[in-house]
Amino acid sequence: MTGTKESGIKTSQGGRGDPQKISPAAIEKYLKGIFYPASKSELIEQVKSNNAPDDVIYVLNNFSDRMYHSTVDVTKEIVHS
Repeated sequence: MTGTKESGIKTSQGGRGDPQKISPAAIEKYLKGIFYPASKSELIEQVKSNNAPDDVIYVLNNFSDRMYHSTVDVTKEIVHS
């Protein structure tokens, strides 16, 4: 199957694949329960606690080390990274 991993998670949803193709919606899914403002490290902790795939964590690790005030800030960072 093209575009999916063995568990059936599409790469655009944060499955194993090209981290450059992860959608903002996929990352937002794994940020469920986060309280803003949040630091880069808090974002990473939250996605890990929500069992995010490695590609999602990889993308967040490449974020700027700053405070994020909303999902809009996170989405902007995804688009510009």
